[in-house]
Amino acid sequence: MPDLVKRWFISVIIAHIFAMTSLAQTTRPDSLRLDSAQQALLDSLERMFTIQEVVVTAEEKIERSSASIINKEAMQHIQPSSFTDILQTLPGGTTKDPNLTSTNTIRLREATNGAASSEYDASSLGTSFVIDGAPVNTDANMQYVQSDVSGSDAKRTSVGAGVDMRTISTDDIEKVEIIRGIAGAEYGDVTSGVVKIERTSKPTPWRARFKADGFSKLLFLGKGLGWNNENTVLNFGLDYLNAKADPTNTLENYQRITGSVRLQQKWQAEDLRIRWQSHLDYTGSIDNDKIDPDIHRNREDSYKSEYHKLSWNNTLRLHQAEVHWWCFCTQANVSCEMDRIRQTRFVQLTTPKNPAIDNMQEGEATVSLLPYKYVANHEVEGLPMNVFVRPKAEFFFNTWKLEHKAGAGIEWRYAKNFGRGQIYDLSRPLNYSSSLRPRAYYDIPASNQLAWYIQDDISWPIHEHFGLDLNIGLRGTSLLGLSSEYAISGKCYLDPRANIGFNFPFSEGKFYVAAAIGQHTKMPTLLQLSPNLLYMDLQATDIPIAPTDTTMQIYTHIINPTNYDLQPARNLKWEVRAGFDINKHKLSVTYFEEDMRNAFRGLMQVEAFDYTITSNAYDKLLTYSTTTNGSRIYKQGVEWQYQSPRIKAICTRFTINGAWLRTVYSNSERMFSTEKSPGVVNGINVQDHYIGLYNWTEGYIRESLNSNIVADVHIPKIGLTVSATFEMTFFTASKTLEKNGRPESYIASSDGQLHPYDAAAEQDPILKTLIFDYNTGLFERRTVPFEGYLNLRVQKTITKYATIALYVNRLLDVLPDYKVSGANGSQVTIHRTASPYFGMEINLSI
Repeated sequence: MPDLVKRWFISVIIAHIFAMTSLAQTTRPDSLRLDSAQQALLDSLERMFTIQEVVVTAEEKIERSSASIINKEAMQHIQPSSFTDILQTLPGGTTKDPNLTSTNTIRLREATNGAASSEYDASSLGTSFVIDGAPVNTDANMQYVQSDVSGSDAKRTSVGAGVDMRTISTDDIEKVEIIRGIAGAEYGDVTSGVVKIERTSKPTPWRARFKADGFSKLLFLGKGLGWNNENTVLNFGLDYLNAKADPTNTLENYQRITGSVRLQQKWQAEDLRIRWQSHLDYTGSIDNDKIDPDIHRNREDSYKSEYHKLSWNNTLRLHQAEVHWWCFCTQANVSCEMDRIRQTRFVQLTTPKNPAIDNMQEGEATVSLLPYKYVANHEVEGLPMNVFVRPKAEFFFNTWKLEHKAGAGIEWRYAKNFGRGQIYDLSRPLNYSSSLRPRAYYDIPASNQLAWYIQDDISWPIHEHFGLDLNIGLRGTSLLGLSSEYAISGKCYLDPRANIGFNFPFSEGKFYVAAAIGQHTKMPTLLQLSPNLLYMDLQATDIPIAPTDTTMQIYTHIINPTNYDLQPARNLKWEVRAGFDINKHKLSVTYFEEDMRNAFRGLMQVEAFDYTITSNAYDKLLTYSTTTNGSRIYKQGVEWQYQSPRIKAICTRFTINGAWLRTVYSNSERMFSTEKSPGVVNGINVQDHYIGLYNWTEGYIRESLNSNIVADVHIPKIGLTVSATFEMTFFTASKTLEKNGRPESYIASSDGQLHPYDAAAEQDPILKTLIFDYNTGLFERRTVPFEGYLNLRVQKTITKYATIALYVNRLLDVLPDYKVSGANGSQVTIHRTASPYFGMEINLSI
């Protein structure tokens, strides 16, 4: 609204208020004559509508590679409980209710909720979280309950799946940058993306935050101090989170406490400027799950997981004060954890006689029998230690018309677990059919990763209306100290990366087009390189056990499942982008593809084994899992975001973002399978003697199209910020990939060799059962149509010391019914419902 019209509008209001006193002269809007009281009121009302630049949503970076920036104001408006809540601001992101009693891992650019199987965890494992310049290393994480059958541990473990975002507090974060595209060569041990977190390092008043919703309570307290013209800054913060799976259930909850002390010191000596930052951080969390003794018979069942991490991060940066042509920075980070899981479970055998799993030697042995029922106590102790050291240098110079920002650096990452590992009584195991035995984690060799990189940012102002930006880099990564048995021993894996952008600047803004391509590599974790030995306790199938027997004869066969041919997971990514920034109208559109053809997964292996028990000979096919490069994750999609300037007349900015995402999860190697084994045929257990090898495609396709319209209103004079988000998911679809159930070959226990599956095998009464038949309906595409939700977030500054905020997810919903195919070709109508989710918080600043 033009200033003249706005002032005329406000003046009309004043004229009505003061009509009885005849103080307003309204013959011409541009010649108003006001006394001092009217002028003061006019100025006050005008300041109320004066717009300050506040962004409460993620902003797309106008650069060569796709990345989003979420600032502190946006995070405060989101009102997050953990880092997971921040991801809703990304293109393609949707609002989800907090789920803090289960592991939260990140899934960048994956359709719907990502993969439903742990066989595709390489995507989250390959997303690097970098906090104040230091990456979070999870390679030594081994906190899982070995052979857990109750499911208590499965939803809480993040072994081999990357960072659990529940452990990251958001209250001390100043800015987050999420690189979804091709990261610079400086970032390594990554396949999917980089999350850069910068925490507050400046003087701040006392800040307190209390948040409550239906499932959690959060409390934060922080302060920033400055001395010596802010050359010395000390920040500290402390937060506590308590969450429940069900507000009425106090027996299952998650608690987190984090504390941080951050010191920054600056010096200047002649022409040299020095900055030293030292951060000491603590993170602790507790997962609890108990059985209510009043309603369950198994009163002993319980689960408790504790996580305690202490890290110390130091960064020293030096550069010239006047002629800034070089910069040197070195960073060192050390973190130590103390992790412990305690699980108790009442075990009741489903078969009457089972051997104790306490034989640790290869060969025949006499072992005792497990009691019919008992209480198992299981403990897991992990003591991971991670070290990160990176010196790097940057140089700024010109050659011809090119402006260079060149950089180089080396990295050393050390990961080792000094814990005792799985601790339990072998005669009272959680799983009486387990093939695993306790092993101390400190016996597992450490990981020593050495990397180097070089890169150059080049700017070329070719013409006053045309410029080029180019980033090229190369990174090399090696694992040191590996046995020569490993295929990756002594090898250096190179990751070339390139980003190029063309800018077309003019007085009102600029257009740009960009393209990027790059290779990204993630090295295997400690457990993937050094898995546990497997102990196969084989029994005599034809020797009966008398009711009075207390022992039995078994043969224990030890298998080493280590895959010495395991390779790093490598992801080739490319994208093209276009957009503009004109008079604060910002648009970005990106098309991308990613193809990780050798992601980590557990794949069934088969070994034919002959053994004897009490002079009786037997042969059997033994199946076990080993980590391979047998998964493929293919991603493609289009992301977009438009952001308008704030419209002064209504104090509102509009943001429209969204994404079409398609993700294919499949295997990349042939697979043995017993998924539809017929059991016993002609008195022979088929699975024990014949298993097929299938050259099929196993997996599924996920696809989604969604868009969010965000209208945020900000009126600084009255301290009000309101955002309304209409989330529209136009469709989500899934499809199971079609399988050819005819084996390519099969293995027989009699000789342990692969035999071609030919016409003769197909006619054999036993071998023909290796052909798996599938209902064609299993492979049909299933589509869920449109769904829409209106979410509301409100912040109101009560005084300069206090702000109150609330949010409502799914305040309104649009969920039309739809039909799906049922049994016998019938149509079934699906009715959908949604429940609102509320939360509120108060922030104090003193």
